[in-house]
Amino acid sequence: MAGAGLAALALRSPGVEAVVVVAALGVAGLALPVPARDRPARAPTWVAAVAIGALAMALVARAATVPLAFAPLPVGVSVLASVAEEAFFRRYLYGWLAARGPAVAILVSAAAFALVHLPLYGPDALALDLAAGLLLGWQRWATGTWTAPAATHALANVLAYA
Repeated sequence: MAGAGLAALALRSPGVEAVVVVAALGVAGLALPVPARDRPARAPTWVAAVAIGALAMALVARAATVPLAFAPLPVGVSVLASVAEEAFFRRYLYGWLAARGPAVAILVSAAAFALVHLPLYGPDALALDLAAGLLLGWQRWATGTWTAPAATHALANVLAYA
């Protein structure tokens, strides 16, 4: 399943098809069983991890040179896509990789995240996508749940429009 999901994400083209692919992968990421289940997140840890992620994303968004025009529909779709991607990458993929240790789970899920974004954003964004994947993977490990990276990813996508 992971290979097919990664291929579908990598081969998507911007448009309605991309929304359908990401939504389907998000549903699969939530529905499919994984060996490493989320553990209950302690609220202070979750809040701290999301605050660190939000600060990092805000600093990157501030330095971005290509702001996007705000429009409710694209922002909403972008937020839903970020949550769906996190269900796939940080719940499903990380959950399968966690048996090999947190470093492997973080690194491989981050690399996969960066690589599937390569066709959409090009090689210039590869380092940024990898850094984002590492941050989101660290949040998954630190909090024990995929919801912290999902919140951070959603915020990052909103900040791209701010």
